[in-house]
Amino acid sequence: MKYDPNIFKISESIDREKFIICTYFAEGFTSDLLNKVGAMAIEQTTGTWAPVPLETPEVRRRHGGKVIAVHEIPAYEFDMPEAAGKERMAVFQIAFPYENMGSNLPQVLTSVIGNISMAGKLKLLDIDFPKVFTDGFQGPRFGVEGLREMCNVPKRPFIVSMIKPCTGATAENAGKLIRELAMAGIDWIKDDELFSDTEYCTVKARVKVASEILKDVYERTGKKVIYSPNISDRPDRMLDKAKLCKEYNIPGLMINALTTGWPAMQMIAENDDIALPILAHPAFAGAMYESAYSGISSHLVLGKFMRMCGADIVIYPCAYGKVDIKRERYIRIAQSLTTELHGMKRTFPGPAAGVYQGLIPDVAEDLGMDFSISAGAAMHAHPMGAAAGVESLLRAAEATAEGIPLQEAAKDCPSLQAAIDAWGIGLNQEMFDLKK
Repeated sequence: MKYDPNIFKISESIDREKFIICTYFAEGFTSDLLNKVGAMAIEQTTGTWAPVPLETPEVRRRHGGKVIAVHEIPAYEFDMPEAAGKERMAVFQIAFPYENMGSNLPQVLTSVIGNISMAGKLKLLDIDFPKVFTDGFQGPRFGVEGLREMCNVPKRPFIVSMIKPCTGATAENAGKLIRELAMAGIDWIKDDELFSDTEYCTVKARVKVASEILKDVYERTGKKVIYSPNISDRPDRMLDKAKLCKEYNIPGLMINALTTGWPAMQMIAENDDIALPILAHPAFAGAMYESAYSGISSHLVLGKFMRMCGADIVIYPCAYGKVDIKRERYIRIAQSLTTELHGMKRTFPGPAAGVYQGLIPDVAEDLGMDFSISAGAAMHAHPMGAAAGVESLLRAAEATAEGIPLQEAAKDCPSLQAAIDAWGIGLNQEMFDLKK
């Protein structure tokens, strides 16, 4: 049969605990949409462009992808005269047998968006994982609740900053900034994603300096501040750097999770000898999700995969900042990080890139209180200095959690008033050159 019953199914005919179900969008020229989708299911499981002897009906039955839904857009039931000679659009689902790949994210991605990623306009919209798959992932070691307990931040949004300038800082200069931000009461300080392990400022040098500073700050203030050096590198070197951080009592790690690969982060996250919270940076993410016609949806790239592979905080673009992303998409990423996922701990969403004090109420309206604000310029470019930037962000976060309007909170907080005077409350589109 042209339409093999081992491949073409309906949704109710499969055991969802034994399949990884993928939803796609496709657009292209075809006279047989069903056959096109079936060819993708076979290509990514048992077959190739021509029949091979060992691809028996039993092999297809057990290991072949199952086409369980094909929905053309619009949903034509008769002839399509207005669409003649035009590309057709469809949303469809293919169910892949879990036993083909196990709890192995690289093999999942190879299976569900491997060769077919080069087959024209095709985007992976979503993946529905069975519990047997996610049971193979530890997820965040600390998560939202663990980080709140660690840093004694029971309700308000987390405040995160990064070392600036992005490159060129010495270990001594980085240390001065870490001390200033930590003494001001910040929750988490991270390296900039561009801050590498260089001859002029090695990770080891930063770790040594930061270790003494964080200890001193804790003794002086009682505040546990997390500093996370950027350990992104070859996986074996990342492991060495993570062990170094543990040795010097550095309380956190930062990983450029997409350029190193999700499984590299998972390796660090699930190592019990390291056991440190991880901040995941989204560098390279746009190359994966920005096209409407190819790649992988942002809530998978920055949400579900990050969470499964152990990120405790994920930095990603805020819809009100300097990097373009639809408001619905940034909210959906947060939902992927915080809603129920087979009992896995929740990951802090970290809206960033042009976020400032006056945007915190807007983000809270979208996400609730469980998010972190990752602010660079809102601290370092504050008219009264970086420490005042920290203070103003903390006060804005506290006021938002308490239901107090920022203008009211600023009456007894000069640093918050200065931030409002500089950047306003709510979206200030004129500030963002990247969007012009």
